[in-house]
Amino acid sequence: MSMNLVVLTGRLVRDPELKYGQSGTAYCKFTLAVNRMRKDDPADFIGCAAFGKTAELIGEYLRKGNNTGVQGRIQTSNYEINGEKKYRTEVIVDRIEFLESRSSGANSFESESKPKTTNSYNQPKYTEPKQSGVVEEEDDEFPF
Repeated sequence: MSMNLVVLTGRLVRDPELKYGQSGTAYCKFTLAVNRMRKDDPADFIGCAAFGKTAELIGEYLRKGNNTGVQGRIQTSNYEINGEKKYRTEVIVDRIEFLESRSSGANSFESESKPKTTNSYNQPKYTEPKQSGVVEEEDDEFPF
């Protein structure tokens, strides 16, 4: 069994670049600055790409400095420029979490009460379980 799963939270280094391919499919590239666990370690700058509706939402709602969470997979590729072979590693984003409200701005750390989420696949909707009509009271002195 193989697994390729990446989960990151960080801030956008610059505004995302939203473009459309010849077939009309949206794609978006952006870079996340992800802090390490120790304060004295430098941040990692991770290149990311998204496609379709996820790319359109990123292009519309995210700006430089926004705190964002992504989930996806690592993809490597190579290409040649002037006879020199170049390699690229980036995260292909399947799901995005907007960790700040749009009105809070790039420099604010204020979070929304419920982050917005989108993913490029159909996710089953959660429904609350039906409750029976019987409610039992407990005599615990703890309120939780």
